[in-house]
Amino acid sequence: MSTRRNKSTDADKQVAKLRSELEDLKAQTKAADAADVASHNVHSHEFDQLTPTEQSAASLGVSPTAWKPIAFLNNAHYSQLIKVILSSPNK
Repeated sequence: MSTRRNKSTDADKQVAKLRSELEDLKAQTKAADAADVASHNVHSHEFDQLTPTEQSAASLGVSPTAWKPIAFLNNAHYSQLIKVILSSPNK
C-alpha cells in the first residue's frame, strides 16, 4: 500500500520563507534608496563635470570603494589555477 505525501514539504516551506525574506529585503532597499534620492546630497555641478562613462557609473548609486564586481571571481579563478598547477604532473 502506498502513502501519499503531503503537498507542502519542508523544502517548500523553506523556499517560501526565503522568498518572503527576500521581498522584505527588497522593500527595505527601496525605502533606503528613496531616502537617499530624497536627500539633498546630490552635487550636480560635480556630476556634470564627469565623462558620460563616469556619469553612467555614478548613476548606479554605488560607492567606488564598496563595489568590487569581480574580485571574488578573480580570487576563485586564481585558486583554481593554483590547484591545477599543483595537481598536474611535472613535465
